[in-house]
Amino acid sequence: MTVKLIAIDLDGTLLSAHTHVSETNIQAIRTAQQEGILVTIATGREHGNVREILQSSGLQTPVISSNGSVIHDEHEQQLFTLPLERQAANEVLQWLEANEYYYQVHSDRGIYTVNNSHQLLAMEVDRLLSTDPDPSLLKMLEAMQFHHENTGFLRISSFTEIPDQADLYNVMALSLDPEKLQVGRDKFSNRDDMTMVISGMHNFEMEHKQASKGYALKRLAQHFNIAIEDTMAIGDNYNDVSMLQIAGKGVAMGNADLEVQSYADEVTKNNEEDGVAHAIYKAMGMTIPSA
Repeated sequence: MTVKLIAIDLDGTLLSAHTHVSETNIQAIRTAQQEGILVTIATGREHGNVREILQSSGLQTPVISSNGSVIHDEHEQQLFTLPLERQAANEVLQWLEANEYYYQVHSDRGIYTVNNSHQLLAMEVDRLLSTDPDPSLLKMLEAMQFHHENTGFLRISSFTEIPDQADLYNVMALSLDPEKLQVGRDKFSNRDDMTMVISGMHNFEMEHKQASKGYALKRLAQHFNIAIEDTMAIGDNYNDVSMLQIAGKGVAMGNADLEVQSYADEVTKNNEEDGVAHAIYKAMGMTIPSA
């Protein structure tokens, strides 16, 4: 096959554990672009946050964000959106607030989060540490608090403060308590008016029933007159499965769960070993340059 479009996930795929893009991966993307291959980022993150990562890496690509609910071209022009039906989104948010879940809402105005959300996580950690003194829980909480304090969230005291005119693309709920997390996943897994996806071991996300990275990849390929058979997708998590399956070639990361790997055509190295670069160079029939 001739690869003309490559879709790349961010967390656990293009990004290392330290949430940066390696020079090897950056150079691989630039090489693909120089060869006339369109490269796009396909992520669960919000569009503005993705642009910050791309700018800091010196990259310019189209972006599929919010798990396929929004598509922008490389010039940041919006090509497609698929927002949640507002009443359905409000039902989810009302339940999350009533049951004290941390949540974020991706919208056309930014990311909404409640003021006390990090306190909810802190209470969860306190309860868990009383029965399981796992130091990794504290590290996770510290990382989330740092993220909460240093990212440009739109602060609200309740979802009812989100303007009615705002388009909501994605609701992400998170819990460090495995039992509480499972209760939330079970609550929303079978709704026929929305889709629930899992992009990390501690979360679940709600989006429009037609939204997915796979559907967005198909839309983007059509926009650029590229056959879906000439696309490649690289990912590591369950929200990547739709694009791994629909792409002409699906590549799973070496750090992906075995079940995710089973949906792919091949498996590359992990995200700490520049697995994205290895997959790109292999698709172009090239050997990864020596350091």
